[in-house]
Amino acid sequence: MMKTIFRMTALLFCSALFFQSCTKVSEPYYTVKSVIVDTTKRWVLLEDYTGHQCVNCAPAAKIAASIMDLYKGQVYVISVHAGSFARPNPASYPPYLAADYRCAAGNDWFGYSGFNIDGNPKGMVNRQPYKGKISFGTSEWNQAVQAAVALPKVAIMTVNNTFNDGSKLLNSKVEVKFLTGYTGRVNLTVCILEDSIYGGQLNNVDGDSIPIIKNFRFMHLLRGSLTGSFGDEIVVNPAADNLITKSYSFDFSPKSWVPSHCSVIAFITDADTKEVLHVAKSNEIKP
Repeated sequence: MMKTIFRMTALLFCSALFFQSCTKVSEPYYTVKSVIVDTTKRWVLLEDYTGHQCVNCAPAAKIAASIMDLYKGQVYVISVHAGSFARPNPASYPPYLAADYRCAAGNDWFGYSGFNIDGNPKGMVNRQPYKGKISFGTSEWNQAVQAAVALPKVAIMTVNNTFNDGSKLLNSKVEVKFLTGYTGRVNLTVCILEDSIYGGQLNNVDGDSIPIIKNFRFMHLLRGSLTGSFGDEIVVNPAADNLITKSYSFDFSPKSWVPSHCSVIAFITDADTKEVLHVAKSNEIKP
């Protein structure tokens, strides 16, 4: 888990949420980057478990991107580098497979027995079972997403960042408003993703470089969690209209990551079943 240098929690009750760089929430619609998002529909988290030594993972990333594009504003992707295919292999095709994109949260998710992730590429959609499986291959991702977006919406979430370019300090505020009551313990997981990382990716798909794509563009790459692998407990049995606000800070200065290529993704889960109830993502981190 990445070191959180500051954590502040406050529980509030109010009637409105605000989105940075967006219009004020006004049911049932709001606008993000000129895209009209229907807030009556559930937002979905698609986790793509991948690795740069996996020859089938490049096309899997393209499938995830096409699904996200199809469901603009409703589907968010986390690319999780974990498992044996994600290990660095500097002796093979040097220097293209020397990078290590793994992190503690991704390793813990990959190894969690309840998810039953047995290789790459595999995916989960809101960590819900689909056809009796929690994790499954790319041929079922779109159908699982289609089923997930049709479920009742539980909450609205916002993620707003402020970033000091001098100190490299990120402050991220996450707000969760429950639209209906929910029975159970609810956790909040807050992660940093990075886009536009170029490196080697093994590949066996005609039309791309075989056996390796030397400058593959990795997107939505999980860098780590600010809340531990499975999140902080934020509420038990929330009622409709409960608004919960939590703030986190992170120091980018020890990292080689490019803040303007990074974003913050947050999702709430049932603490016991691990099902994702809602997800939201910030814009890129900028001063």
